[in-house]
Amino acid sequence: MSFAVARMQKVKSGNLVGVGNHNQRNTDNHSNKDIDVERSHLNYDLVNRTENYKRDIEQFINDNKSSSRAVRKDAVLINEWIITSDNPFFKDKDDKEIDDLSDYYAMTDKAVKKTIFYGRNGKPETKYFGVRDSNRFIRIYNKKQERKDNADVEVMSEHLWRVEIELKRDMVDYWNDCFNDLHILKPDWTSPEKLNEQAMVYMLIHEEGKWGELNKRTKYKYKKIIKEISPIDLTEIMKLTLRENEKQLQKQIDFWHREFRFWE
Repeated sequence: MSFAVARMQKVKSGNLVGVGNHNQRNTDNHSNKDIDVERSHLNYDLVNRTENYKRDIEQFINDNKSSSRAVRKDAVLINEWIITSDNPFFKDKDDKEIDDLSDYYAMTDKAVKKTIFYGRNGKPETKYFGVRDSNRFIRIYNKKQERKDNADVEVMSEHLWRVEIELKRDMVDYWNDCFNDLHILKPDWTSPEKLNEQAMVYMLIHEEGKWGELNKRTKYKYKKIIKEISPIDLTEIMKLTLRENEKQLQKQIDFWHREFRFWE
């Protein structure tokens, strides 16, 4: 049986520059001799919103703190976590285990605006559910391509996709229930017995604009069929992972709420 390994370290303002340079491999001089620099190109940033740790983190805190008082110079500004496992856990893992998400079909049970951008190969590259000012805005995009386009970084993994859910206003209180209506599916359009249903399903998953021509009852019918003919729903894995980490995440949210009173 493998073990989870977790390490947390508090970081103050004076250490942010060094931590940022280390995490982003901005220097070739590493005090940790176990770092394999030949594998640094495999690193990727899940958030990708920080170019300068000290500047961006201090700016975020100043923009969101409720008090007008200056932050103490010796204050802890971030907690850095490393969460991993032991060698046996990774022994048989392959970077290619993750499928190309462009081969999946994403939809929601709710009536929300859906926007799709296609890549040069004709496959979906970015999908938006909702609009930027919505209480909930879902982004599903090809992170590998985004890294190449914006930072000219080649990710060695064959596929790298990201599902991002942005919550605002009242939806923040329902963070642990924010994507129950989302489905990332691999429907087999040949499964329905009736030819007209096969044809309709094929059209809807390949010509998404056709959903707008259907009435409410027909939309419900075919969303139900598409879910039934999909042996895989990746959001079920996402929900399971969220449930396993829900208590720890809630503790972190409560801490930041007390520390900076973001929502007051």
